[in-house]
Amino acid sequence: MVCPDCLSGRVRTETPTGTVTKIHGLDTYVAAPPDGAAPKALVVMVSDIFGWDFVNSRLLADQYAASGGFLVYLPNFMKGRAAPGWLTEVLFKLLSKSGMVGWVRKAWYVAQIAYYVVPWLFFNRWAVSWPIVRAFFEAVRSDAATAALPVGAAGFCWGAKHCIFLTHPDSVTPAGGPLVDAIFIAHPSVVKYPADVDKVARPASLAIGDKDMTMTMEHIALTRRAWDAKKGVVDTEVVVYPGANHGFAVRVDHFNENLLKHYQEAEEQAVRWFTKHLK
Repeated sequence: MVCPDCLSGRVRTETPTGTVTKIHGLDTYVAAPPDGAAPKALVVMVSDIFGWDFVNSRLLADQYAASGGFLVYLPNFMKGRAAPGWLTEVLFKLLSKSGMVGWVRKAWYVAQIAYYVVPWLFFNRWAVSWPIVRAFFEAVRSDAATAALPVGAAGFCWGAKHCIFLTHPDSVTPAGGPLVDAIFIAHPSVVKYPADVDKVARPASLAIGDKDMTMTMEHIALTRRAWDAKKGVVDTEVVVYPGANHGFAVRVDHFNENLLKHYQEAEEQAVRWFTKHLK
């Protein structure tokens, strides 16, 4: 499922400061703690529809590394099949054009979006993407370079469901250990409620807006109910951001003071959660 908000928002103009390398067979953006400090933990990001090379996601990886002291991986889980970031501008034009000329142009904008989104849905469907994501985390856990580090996963939109499944009881290494120690997810999509969230067996933190098109208030209530039943066994939290819509934790409109505040709060929520549980 791809909703309009999956493609909405603003593309940031700052320059990421990390590096690009190949890790466990996937091109990966790497953000490291500042000043050569030893990382406290490893956080692997599973992106939204725009993939590993989307500037907003890379800048967020930089922020996690700088604020939390984490080593952050942002792998190319979509293997070159991500949607291009400039579709945010196409969607903006589609929703803002009016008049006869505007309606003619709308058809062109719809065609552009469909040209990229339809193949994206096919090449990044669950049956294809989940084995790729799981194999990467299995490799991370067995890699001598990262085996001693606690491992967290941060997932957004498309990536959030993968992070949820990484916490399920059957998501373990060949030796039987957990694939992740904790997860942070923001505005998840294509999640089944309560079935998927009910199986969460590792610490999980959710950032969600009350205007989200894909995770409604009903879904939020079902998630809270499932996670409240795990109190004392699994640490979980649900943080609802008033007025925030789908995608706010990655593609925020920096000219909207309320949404920018929530974007910053969601970043702090993730860093705080990982600092608490990745020890």
